[in-house]
Amino acid sequence: MGSNVRDEKLASGADIKNIMTNAFRNKKILTAAVSLTLSLRRFSSALAIVALASPAAKLMAKSHDWYGVWARGGNADTSAFPFKGIEFDGKWAEIEPKEGVFDWKELDASLSKAADEGLHVLLSVNVGPDSPKWLYEKGIPKAMTSGHRHAGPYPFYPDPRHVASYHRLIEEFGRHARNLPPRLLERIAYVQVKTGATGDESPYKGNLRDARYAITDPQWTEFRLAAFQKYHVAFQQGPGPVIPLMFASAADPERYPELLKWITANVKVAWGTKMNGTGQGYQLNGETWRTQPVLRHSVDPAPGAFELFTRCEMDQGWQEGIFARNIHQAFYWTSLSAVHSGLSMWNITPTAIRWHQKTGYWEDFKFFNKYAGQTRAAEATGAFCALREGLDAADAKKFPESVYGEVSGKDAKRLLAICASRAAYGAKMEDVGGVDKGMMHQRRNQEGLNDVGFEVFPGNYERFLHQIDPDKTSVGWWRVEGEITANSPVYGRFARGFEHSSGKNTMGFALKDSFFGNKTLKGAYPVTVRVVYFDKGKGQWALHYDAVGDPNKKADIVTKTDTGKWMEKVFTLKDANFGKAGWSGSDLSLVNVDAEDDIFHMVEITRPSPVEAKNPAVQK
Repeated sequence: MGSNVRDEKLASGADIKNIMTNAFRNKKILTAAVSLTLSLRRFSSALAIVALASPAAKLMAKSHDWYGVWARGGNADTSAFPFKGIEFDGKWAEIEPKEGVFDWKELDASLSKAADEGLHVLLSVNVGPDSPKWLYEKGIPKAMTSGHRHAGPYPFYPDPRHVASYHRLIEEFGRHARNLPPRLLERIAYVQVKTGATGDESPYKGNLRDARYAITDPQWTEFRLAAFQKYHVAFQQGPGPVIPLMFASAADPERYPELLKWITANVKVAWGTKMNGTGQGYQLNGETWRTQPVLRHSVDPAPGAFELFTRCEMDQGWQEGIFARNIHQAFYWTSLSAVHSGLSMWNITPTAIRWHQKTGYWEDFKFFNKYAGQTRAAEATGAFCALREGLDAADAKKFPESVYGEVSGKDAKRLLAICASRAAYGAKMEDVGGVDKGMMHQRRNQEGLNDVGFEVFPGNYERFLHQIDPDKTSVGWWRVEGEITANSPVYGRFARGFEHSSGKNTMGFALKDSFFGNKTLKGAYPVTVRVVYFDKGKGQWALHYDAVGDPNKKADIVTKTDTGKWMEKVFTLKDANFGKAGWSGSDLSLVNVDAEDDIFHMVEITRPSPVEAKNPAVQK
């Protein structure tokens, strides 16, 4: 989106509607959105959470311990990796096999397993096509569809008999959950509100065969609003613990203003949403559209702003599209992109879990687990900056139309022209047509890898550590080791480096002010700096940092040994000041020592936890 959208402070449904309306009045944004079918409706899942609580509301009732990688389903093998949780998505037909007779054994078993294994559980009940047969025996109309694997039957949702039965289910669900023994109750991370088909919150999937059962938007809004109210009462009002709720596709400002208004006014404690696409790949069209309205509320929300949690599911797309060339690499960069996006919960399908178990590759999941819950800079033990240059064809400022062609997701010439400007650094377009077909095609059907996209993240993937003027001080690299194969190292997909010939010999980095409580560290305790670099050539580079008494102190010089592999160097800084007194206002900087250029993947800072930092033994 344009800066007029990014700079707004989103605090209410009215704000969202006005911001989005104004943004779409901009011709270029509208043209791009139409070209890529990135309509408001596509972003309802992301926008749903933006107005789910008032600024004055109490923040998250739960800790962030359950943020991280989850196993989809309740039967996944979680023994090989420290997953954060499992899912219970029971079917209404199995939970209430006979009218008024409820069976919660499977739900309780999931919570018991979680308690035994130290996991959390996402609870939900699938309705729609998973409704019990006795509904139809009561005379509730049965709707069928075509053109989709979920062909039905579906209940005619507005039928008063269905509404009464569905509301009773919600009441019993809440009553059972809130009265569980503490050992099981504390395992509940949140409850997902499901009102329609397969959790996607539309009434039907496919083409309705009988027009008599068509449901208008006002009818669907009325039905869902009543369900929201029931869930709110069942799980968050009256005696008992307040259990967080997650909503999907709930607050489209154009189609569902009533839902937006109700959620804003009523859901005040703990809430979240699904962020489709965020954990399903990287360099995907629409990344900025999906995340910008969300990120400011999921990572370091400003004082007075509300906080939210987000979820995305990794489906079978991990075997297709952008993953097919190199699965290790795709998972790794997806994890970095997901952290950068503010994703809280990454649900991994069992087949992908088995692939990780078979290959023994866990770096992607470990990284996500490390940072997903570190959403407040002042409490974080780490900060990172993964170096890359994102080539965003929607950026008319960086890539002027007079040089590269008109901004449009369908302009192949513009995409190729942008790529050509970086071809010397490894950028390629292997499936130009994959860009204009949108995010879902990129995930599942794109043939090859593209280094130019539309509304993709334009810079580094980072959290709490920012590179100063990256394009002015370094150059982006793609496919560092050459053609990407199944055996290519994970780090080389993107990188940044020095370019001595153009005077780019220093890269500065600054920590977010609140990382040290808006104060300088003054050597209070040691911190470590991890730098991952490409060991090609025999040149040298150095790390400088803002130290007590010396704003550009040299930590050490690293001499490359020309192994052609990615290496890491860890520096321990015992006298770091980090007051941004270093080069160009930096806390630390990478410096080229000679005329040979160096390429880097990541800079990561680690410090003790606040409790450890107060321990004199740590300071030694």
